[in-house]
Amino acid sequence: MPRGIPSSGTRKPGSGRKKKYVDDVVQKWVPTSIASKLDDIYQLLIDLEKEVAVWEKTCEEKKTSPRYEQARKLVSTLRLLLNRLGIDASSIYAQDSEQRDKSQANQ
Repeated sequence: MPRGIPSSGTRKPGSGRKKKYVDDVVQKWVPTSIASKLDDIYQLLIDLEKEVAVWEKTCEEKKTSPRYEQARKLVSTLRLLLNRLGIDASSIYAQDSEQRDKSQANQ
């Protein structure tokens, strides 16, 4: 048997590359311009989700203010579009979910 190849079943548990994403991954054909920026797109979704949540809270606090009427419309449209994607942006990365699990366990 060649020297550098481990035989079947001899690796230690936990060895190998850590998972980057929480879910299973599949291979898809995407344009190079998108593939090279996929992590940036995921981060944009995460940031957008957080920003919409902040604005939802602000608009709820200022419910009677007519100045926030347009903001309420924009926030509801953005929330609808984000929900239509069907992606929980906060749980895309395995590293983030591990940190979230640890922080919940510490509480």
